[in-house]
Amino acid sequence: MQRRISLIPQPQQLTAADGELDLGTLGAIVADGPAEATELRSLAWLLSDLLNRGTGLRLTVTENGAVEGPVLRLRLEGERPDDFTTAAEAYRLDVAPGGVELAAAHPAGIARGIATLRQLLPADALREAPAADPVVPLVSITDEPRLRWRGVMLDVARHFQPKDFVLKMIDRAWLHRLNVVHLHLNDDQGWRFEVPSRPRLAEVASWRAATKIGHARDEAAGFEPTPHGGFFSVPDLREIASYARERHIMIVPEVNLPGHARAVLAAYPELGAGQEKPVCPTFGVFEEVLEPTQAALDFALEAYTAIGEVFDGPFVHIGGDEVPMTQWESSPVARALMEREGLEDVRGVQAWFTKAFCDHLRGMGKRVIGWDEILDGGAPDEAVVQVWRSEAYVKKAVAAGHEVVTSPEPFVYFDHYEGEGPEEPLRIHGLTTVAKVAGWEPVPPGIDESKILGVQCQLWSEYLPSPKDVEYAAFPRLAVLAEVAWTDPEVRAADSVLDRLGDHLERLHAMGIGYRPLEGPEPWQQGGTGRRERFDHHFVEHPAD
Repeated sequence: MQRRISLIPQPQQLTAADGELDLGTLGAIVADGPAEATELRSLAWLLSDLLNRGTGLRLTVTENGAVEGPVLRLRLEGERPDDFTTAAEAYRLDVAPGGVELAAAHPAGIARGIATLRQLLPADALREAPAADPVVPLVSITDEPRLRWRGVMLDVARHFQPKDFVLKMIDRAWLHRLNVVHLHLNDDQGWRFEVPSRPRLAEVASWRAATKIGHARDEAAGFEPTPHGGFFSVPDLREIASYARERHIMIVPEVNLPGHARAVLAAYPELGAGQEKPVCPTFGVFEEVLEPTQAALDFALEAYTAIGEVFDGPFVHIGGDEVPMTQWESSPVARALMEREGLEDVRGVQAWFTKAFCDHLRGMGKRVIGWDEILDGGAPDEAVVQVWRSEAYVKKAVAAGHEVVTSPEPFVYFDHYEGEGPEEPLRIHGLTTVAKVAGWEPVPPGIDESKILGVQCQLWSEYLPSPKDVEYAAFPRLAVLAEVAWTDPEVRAADSVLDRLGDHLERLHAMGIGYRPLEGPEPWQQGGTGRRERFDHHFVEHPAD
């Protein structure tokens, strides 16, 4: 009996035929493209390795050569589109009795087609050792994403997530045809990447002496006095960049300034108002910010230079969220800046930082993205605004002339509770079910879709201390979000992603992902009555100013 074809995201066009093809009958993988198409050859060998890993089949790779019999052909055809366009990720996949052809105009399209081909294999072919036959159904697929930016954010600052887990999440993004992995690399609770010119970031800012037990709002709970920390060395960052590049995943590094600066100021207190406070052991929004001095600005630009030189993608995220004005309101330095620059409002101090960051990164050939607070006081026209507070801010950002990545907290903050049951493990607040994500329309009514760069889900890690906690929060919601971002609304409506999730969970299981079952957590995933016990706090959606 032929397996049901059940893909997530659902391709835009899919026509199935009766029968299957045994990839073991093929003679080779043929990389059919220009001689200089090294990206195509890399993808061909990567596909060969993945097939060998999960099925035991080893197909050699040849380049534009004649091979007797049927082959798995990767073909670059037509004029190459610009990078980071939907056309660059378009592909055509045909599985016929005479072989497989995967064609695209850009290597990124080949990468997306490989992800689809892997889902056509039995779920057990996604394991780390041979566990399935290399058979795929006969099918013809023509596909292209709806939105250019389809991302997932990993917060490695509040709780450090090791490099190996970051690489796994890149693979999981790839399988779901996402194309962005956003790394939140610093916050009040830790700084997570090496800047050789600033050694105290690794020595001091990268670890904290204790961590709040339970929810930050639970005043009765104390602190776990176990040091927590870690950071990525420059070679670690280069490895992450290379791993993602090979899969045509864009890494967007975030250095969140001028707020969320407690860890920075623990290492370099002279960059603030002189507070001598340690790296923060609890979670929330804190008043300590960078002072608007040349020294603080020089520090920030050093950090942006260091991270921008490692990751060659076009975007660097400058953060800019939740910047308290309290310190600047009483700061002689801030007051002098306001007088010198003619700033009428203290929020202009943040705009001063934002402009300086943008000018510097523009000089590096980068484009800035920041949280929607960068709109306060004015953001440079070319800046992309990532909206998190509510969809009302999408309209505000578009009206101000910006492209937008939509990440509204009620729909794509996957640090919110997955279900209403008391057994759910600790989360910040809120309720974001699989069904809620599936029903979300990322382009608000009345908004020009061309202004929506894309969508992204967020995995803030205040209450996700380990990779297994991140996996439970991410899956299967991330899979559903991937379809919302990729598939046209009418195609989604014709075949609900919720009807395909059961089959997809078999893939997640084969990959060793500790996902949340649709009916609720397994006993070992539950919050219990200890430090992971559910703590409810009423969530109020942010209104637009």
